[in-house]
Amino acid sequence: MSRSRGAATSATLGAALAALAFLAGGASQVGASATLGVVVVLLAGAAFALSVLRGWPERLDGVASLALLAATAVLTALSVSWSVAPGESVEEAARTFTYLAIFALAVLAAHVRPRAAGVVLAGVLLAGVAVCGWALITRVFPGQLAELVLGARLGVPFGYWNALGGMAVLTLPGAMWLGTRRGGHVLLTALAYPAAGALLLTLLLTQSRGALGAGVLVLLLWLAAVPRRLRSLAVMGIAAVAVAPVAAWSLSRDAFSAQLQPLSAREEVAGDFGLLLLGMLVLLAGAGLAVEAGRRRGPSLATRTRAGAAVAGVAGVLALAALAAVALSDRGLPGAVSDRVKQVASEEAAPPRGAARLGSVSSSRAGYWREAREVFEEAPLIGRGANAFGTARLVYRRDGRAADQAHGYLAQTLADLGLVGGTIALALLAAWLAAAARASGLWLRRGPGPPAGAERSALIGLALTAVGYGAQSAIDWTWFFPGPTAAALVAAGFVAGRGRPDPIGAPPSTAPAPAGLSGLSALARAAPGRLVGAAAVLVTAGLCAWAVWQPERAADASQRVSELLDEGDTRAAARQARRAREIDPYSPEPLYAQAVVLTRSGSLALAYRTYELAVAEHPRDTETWLRLAGFELELDLPGRALETLQGAARVDPHSPRIPALAAAAQAELAPPPAAPEPPPAAPAPPPAAPAPPPAAP
Repeated sequence: MSRSRGAATSATLGAALAALAFLAGGASQVGASATLGVVVVLLAGAAFALSVLRGWPERLDGVASLALLAATAVLTALSVSWSVAPGESVEEAARTFTYLAIFALAVLAAHVRPRAAGVVLAGVLLAGVAVCGWALITRVFPGQLAELVLGARLGVPFGYWNALGGMAVLTLPGAMWLGTRRGGHVLLTALAYPAAGALLLTLLLTQSRGALGAGVLVLLLWLAAVPRRLRSLAVMGIAAVAVAPVAAWSLSRDAFSAQLQPLSAREEVAGDFGLLLLGMLVLLAGAGLAVEAGRRRGPSLATRTRAGAAVAGVAGVLALAALAAVALSDRGLPGAVSDRVKQVASEEAAPPRGAARLGSVSSSRAGYWREAREVFEEAPLIGRGANAFGTARLVYRRDGRAADQAHGYLAQTLADLGLVGGTIALALLAAWLAAAARASGLWLRRGPGPPAGAERSALIGLALTAVGYGAQSAIDWTWFFPGPTAAALVAAGFVAGRGRPDPIGAPPSTAPAPAGLSGLSALARAAPGRLVGAAAVLVTAGLCAWAVWQPERAADASQRVSELLDEGDTRAAARQARRAREIDPYSPEPLYAQAVVLTRSGSLALAYRTYELAVAEHPRDTETWLRLAGFELELDLPGRALETLQGAARVDPHSPRIPALAAAAQAELAPPPAAPEPPPAAPAPPPAAPAPPPAAP
């Protein structure tokens, strides 16, 4: 692939991944992400159908990983039938089918262009820098770009800081590759320094400790696997030195560390932060140009050896100093370790805010993981249904803290899909790691040697992109955000499909299509078996796209019910509510819409039965119980409302809404205070004495 075509492909891929991140935004599958999911699934189906027509290459690299991810998607869809939150499981199935299509497209791209690892990594780098750069810019112009953002931690455009931290982590290998590659243009290579600085600053301002730990892991693995270690240390070291004062200044301000800061407080520091950010980027760009200018002369082997020994010595001294400081503290080394373990296992310990948070290990994850274990024990084989943890956990939570995810991919998978889902997930991890080791040349039993230096560095960068995302997802719920997940799946899919490296200097190991076998001629000359296979692929893709679109259809139908009621068209609203129920029989939302329509039309008995049906179909969903209790209060049935609230308390003992409704029901049940008795009447005055008779004349 020529440089111009490679640059255009990287720009297109980067734009597509960035658009997905911005349009999909948060974790919900409904909305723009559903539309994008349908497009991706249909595109993957068309690409695979064309590949079947042309004849699939003989090598099957990536097929094992693809099959295991497909098994996860199928299990997710099947779990709707036993889920305690089937509506959530439907949305999760739609999300997983979308992710499967992205991974499949990346595997296919590796078969078609196996030497395009650098092109793919550059696309991921562009997308990550665009997302993280935008997040930083929103703090420079909060009034125009982030007026409604109240959280102190950086989280735009995902609305969740840990997801943005994950995006920064998975982009770091691309920045390292750009700054250490051979033969690149000086200006492009120098841009790796400000790119790395923007990623590091974003990572620190999210205050995501899981993402920070994953970033350290990625950098250590990069240094262990890629020979150009001094160049790598120069990129990351210079960026870290420039970022440190900006991050320290930012985290010392309430606008970056305290919650619920007004817009005026954020605008007060926006100008200073913008100047610091601009100065940091300019400084890093100049440093990158200076380093690249010096690179052309190239240090001698002795200089590189001495520099490497010095870096290793400094690292060793710093490690020993840190260990000695802990050992000489009041608690000593065992006490310090024990204290950290207690903080990790504690469900009540809250981490500090600001820069101190980055050094703390306290969090609420221990509570979520305990709840996931207890949910898993309910149905250890198949779990409680995909993405049903948020509903199933309610009976086990010890306070009113809300959480829809278990904050860890494996914990969530075991709770949702049981041992079957956990086994598939571990098998997928093993298959992908084996494929990545083969592709990068880190594990070769026989055959050609490792790929050439530039290609190998790009492949390792793509592999570490997926590793960084996976490490952070192990202790968080980044999987539910399409932006970082799509970028990681593109990298992981290409690495899995790349397969065993070609001998250095050998042509690509692709199976080119026969001459003229394209377009309509492919249909005319393909064997009947291929036509059947291509048709099967298209039908499967169509079914998957239909599944992806269902949550959006149901949401649109329910929204239309509200609009028709506002217009006063009760009959049309009733028809639309029935249609919403037909589209999505797994969610209670269409039942709520039907109950509202029946209430407006005066059919109170039918509305009451509809709320009861919602409770019967979704007994673990607290909202169904609360809606029924609220309706019973409207019908002046406080006794029944109290019985319903007792059922709600059994599935969610710590719901903050139950006490208020119970108090209202108790108030209606209490007899009205008796009217005070009137005070006794005052005694009548004695009769007046009769007047004396008049005197005799």
